[in-house]
Amino acid sequence: MITKKKEKESFKSLKIFGAVGVILIGLTSCATNSSVKTTPLNIYQPSTLNLIKGNPIETSKGIYTPQADEIWHSDARFRRLERQLYFPSGK
Repeated sequence: MITKKKEKESFKSLKIFGAVGVILIGLTSCATNSSVKTTPLNIYQPSTLNLIKGNPIETSKGIYTPQADEIWHSDARFRRLERQLYFPSGK
């Protein structure tokens, strides 16, 4: 009697394990639609902007007029410069 009970429990565990496996396979095997055409994102962003004192610049929030010559760095350039400063190569 004990062995039949263990067999039933093993079979039940195996069924649950199999069901979980099927669900995981279903969730992880996503298909892509290759017929959808996408256009490449050709976005150009300069690494720096050099603003000249007194020349008004139109922004989304209004007109900005620099009071002195300014250099604005892109986020990517700033992070690159920051890594060079704090983690110089060769050390």
